[in-house]
Amino acid sequence: MSEPVLSNVITVGSFPLEPSWLITAKSYLIDRAVPDCEVVALPGRLAPGGDIPFGFVERTAPPPRPDGWLRLLKSPLRDRTTVLRGSFGMDCRVSSPENWSHFLNIHTPLAFELARRLDRSPKEMTLILPAGTPSFILQGAAHLGFLTHCTDGPVEGSLVDFRLSLNITIPDRRTWLEKAGVIDRMTKLDGPALPRQVFLVRRKQRAISNQAEIEALLQPLGYDTVYPEDLSVADQFRLFNTAERIVAIHGAGLAPLLYRHPNSPLRHLVEILPCGHMTDFFRLMAQQVGVPWTGVRGRLKPEYIVPAYQMQKLFNQYSLDNFEVDPESLERALAMV
Repeated sequence: MSEPVLSNVITVGSFPLEPSWLITAKSYLIDRAVPDCEVVALPGRLAPGGDIPFGFVERTAPPPRPDGWLRLLKSPLRDRTTVLRGSFGMDCRVSSPENWSHFLNIHTPLAFELARRLDRSPKEMTLILPAGTPSFILQGAAHLGFLTHCTDGPVEGSLVDFRLSLNITIPDRRTWLEKAGVIDRMTKLDGPALPRQVFLVRRKQRAISNQAEIEALLQPLGYDTVYPEDLSVADQFRLFNTAERIVAIHGAGLAPLLYRHPNSPLRHLVEILPCGHMTDFFRLMAQQVGVPWTGVRGRLKPEYIVPAYQMQKLFNQYSLDNFEVDPESLERALAMV
């Protein structure tokens, strides 16, 4: 089936990412006799914008089947057609909406903007998500006021389709949320008291191997260790509007940062990144929402060295590795603001 012609376009402007600081683990890479942390000046760059075509269609096809032998399996869920009635839908089954960060930072802002441009209420919009989407994603959608339907099959009805290039960083997503009144709404949430100084950590992939050592540094400074999944969906949003300082491992737990109100007390974000997953995704987001950002890079592993210098292929095979953090590098980062 050929792709439908989408007659409307959202033009997203580029975003000037300002220079920032990154602190590395102490090593002999500066001086072979006196080890020290490197303080790296990350250069500014222009985060690219681009065009997002969109428009109404009467049918959207299921997402591509998995690669390999799994694509040969028949699935009634994949073959069954869903007919939407009484509302309009947005097919979000691209760019991994099952990921909390992707859902909150890509699909949700775009859904609000599409509804605005089509002069429709977001409450009327049904987000089409893959079958098996985790319950916390569905709870997040409901918390933000969206209906959801999960399926791997075709969908018919009044549907908004869109094309999103992977190289677009969507700098306008924060503005879209502001126009929809979402940012103001997030400050009106009530709930139990949350820590003012937060150490946001991970349990499984991309966890800190020497977490106890880092906690021994942070706890005397007033930091409480928090696992995002232990909080309700509402409290994950609220945390970024009540905390004053956050130290966080790079990952989806940082996704609600985009929804931080400009009057919130958050005044410094220290993001801890493993060498196998260096990215400026949340550095850019921190600048979008007005929070000073400092990066801390974990310790190198021997197996990283050779592929890190092979420019002909992506350096992504170690993305989910657990890693160690040098406490001294973190101390340096905490003192940056």
